[in-house]
Amino acid sequence: MKRIISICAIAVMLVACAGRPKQATNEEPEPLSHPRVEIVYNAKSELVVLDTGATPTVGLGGLFGPVGVLVAIGADAASRSNSINQVASRSKRFHQAVEDGQGELMLHREYAERLAEAMRATGREVKLTPSERATGAARKMELAGLTATPGYEVMLLRITAGYGAPSLTSDFRPVISVEYALHDEKLQPITWNSITSNRGSPSYFSYDTVLKENKAAYEGLRQELFSTVGRVMSNDFPKQE
Repeated sequence: MKRIISICAIAVMLVACAGRPKQATNEEPEPLSHPRVEIVYNAKSELVVLDTGATPTVGLGGLFGPVGVLVAIGADAASRSNSINQVASRSKRFHQAVEDGQGELMLHREYAERLAEAMRATGREVKLTPSERATGAARKMELAGLTATPGYEVMLLRITAGYGAPSLTSDFRPVISVEYALHDEKLQPITWNSITSNRGSPSYFSYDTVLKENKAAYEGLRQELFSTVGRVMSNDFPKQE
């Protein structure tokens, strides 16, 4: 009998507790990191085709800009005979073929706009500024004459896109590099990061095929580049929790 009474008493207490409304918490949400950002991006699109880098006699020290970045991502500089002149020639022909079919390339602007849209969706204020290509390693990226908009942090954004074949037996695949360095409005460094991709699709056995299929090759390159927006956001521009 006592056991039955005890069980009933416990049941009544549980019902009473369940019926009480939960007290509202007064916890403040985490402040939004980097709430106002000016994205300064390299506006000129330069499509590079790199066939395993340069010969050892050329060396990587003579490679600058997008070509140098693609070499750093993973081209084998000793496996094929491929001079810097050949890189420039192949890149120019591919770029021109794409422009002939697509019109003036706005790839970098498209990317910057997509990134800005993703940031705005999280409640951030974003300003876009086209510019020249920033120089230096990602962690020390700089741009001559750069000035900050009052109240905005500055994101130096450097985009590199092209096709590369990292070894003698490899196909040509899209090679993407997105580098950025964030500074406060006094241009003091806050953080930096880089995202690379060289295993995407489509793939082509030879440069001639890349050139012939330039429309599909360019579209694959675009999609591979745009797929990095989410990675940039998750790395340094998360949603407010």
